[in-house]
Amino acid sequence: MWRSFLIAGLAGLLTVTGVAAAAPDHGVGIPVDLGPPMSSPQPSQGTHVVVERGDHLWKISARHLGDERSAEVAPYWRQVVVLNTPRLRSGNPDLIYPGEEIELPPVERRP
Repeated sequence: MWRSFLIAGLAGLLTVTGVAAAAPDHGVGIPVDLGPPMSSPQPSQGTHVVVERGDHLWKISARHLGDERSAEVAPYWRQVVVLNTPRLRSGNPDLIYPGEEIELPPVERRP
């Protein structure tokens, strides 16, 4: 039975059948570059959107821009995260709730 599992320890991580999990006494962090920090959210002439079930900030950003594959989504999503994180009930941009209001910054369209 134990032969079917590959278990290897490396720097506090356990790999069991290809899935990495943190040991209880080690934290795992994923670095994310959200650009330069802002001192406080700036007022905006943008749009407000009410979160619906299944929404997340990337989906809302892409829907507002009109194209999920557009190269504009990533930088715009970063603006949405920075602008809304202090306003979210959870304080976590990965955890938004239906009914919350998200502010979308104005979109600068290139000619």
